[in-house]
Amino acid sequence: MASHDMSMTALQMEDEVHGPTAPDPTNNLNPQNWSPWKKRFLFCALLSSSILCDGGMTWGATLVIPQSIEWHLTPQRVATSLNYGILLQGVGGVLAVPLMDAFGRLPLWFWPQILTLAMVVGCCLAPTFDTFTAFRAMQGLFGTMPQIIGLPIIHDIYLPRDWPAMINIWGTTFLVGPFLGPALAGYLLKITHSWRDAFRVLAGLYGASTLLVLAFGRETYYNRSSGTQQIRRAKAFLGIGNTEVHKASTMIASSRLVFILAFLRLPLLLVGLSSLVNFTWPIGITTTISTILYAPPYLFNNVEDASMRFAGVIGALLGYAVGYLFNERISRSRTQKTDWRPEYRLHGVWLPVVSSVLGLLTYGLTLHFQKSWVGLAFGWVMVNIGLVASTV
Repeated sequence: MASHDMSMTALQMEDEVHGPTAPDPTNNLNPQNWSPWKKRFLFCALLSSSILCDGGMTWGATLVIPQSIEWHLTPQRVATSLNYGILLQGVGGVLAVPLMDAFGRLPLWFWPQILTLAMVVGCCLAPTFDTFTAFRAMQGLFGTMPQIIGLPIIHDIYLPRDWPAMINIWGTTFLVGPFLGPALAGYLLKITHSWRDAFRVLAGLYGASTLLVLAFGRETYYNRSSGTQQIRRAKAFLGIGNTEVHKASTMIASSRLVFILAFLRLPLLLVGLSSLVNFTWPIGITTTISTILYAPPYLFNNVEDASMRFAGVIGALLGYAVGYLFNERISRSRTQKTDWRPEYRLHGVWLPVVSSVLGLLTYGLTLHFQKSWVGLAFGWVMVNIGLVASTV
């Protein structure tokens, strides 16, 4: 009897750690039973959208000097064009959840991307700084959707045992994007000598990503209680029959739930505040460092400023490696114990916290004493290691 109870405990623990067993393989409507290549193509389309979320938003960080010359403004003033878009990314994320619950994943993926593409085209044609800033703000509002629908899509099409790996890959794309985007924009500025041409390339990237969504995007919501799933793509893109729920009441209930979970559930509130602190510093660095590097004592040119962004990319990739290895080690060391709990994974944040603190100290002291740019790069790498490692 004791051995039977122990085996049952082990099975329950296995379900908690790795998720339930695979679904019925004969049910072709369940997205978890889709072919591997169908999943891969859809996931690649999702990655293309995700890397453009923050990558497209910070794209203009290395273009402030030519913009300031054209509009006769200070670089510091031009750099504020990013602020409103970054702020509205958070607003867009909150608005996306009720809409996704009511209409499904695919409409909230495809149509906002179309609108984001239109906003980027508007940036290319903007005659004044105020018009440009307005388009950038709307780009942030609409362009954040892949960061919201990514988790539900991964949850829909992959088995629970695959979630950590796929979430880490997906999450790393939009964590690398904010640093890779400005680097590419800076190199394009050197080649074309026009910030508008750099934004035209960004519009092309959004267009290519939109084509991938159009070609490989699928509605992934599956109603497990009724065993139904929208298989007609035209209706799926329009949000018709994706969820089979009453739209207005669903959006009201979902909005209420978002408020309760975000502000009235202490564990989730603490996670949100932690993410706020984690993301504040890396995003603040990437949006302001150009004005620092162009000024004395550094006096960087366009290529040097763009190349500096790879410090952020390297830090993000190292953070992914550190976070992945620590999470795997914690999981393997604890799953053999009968008292395993998800909270054990919290031990994986200690090293990232230390890295973030030391990185900020290195970055700040380098600025204060006007030391070599190497100190800025090294501090930035450490800050990003802390960000990504604690996120994945």
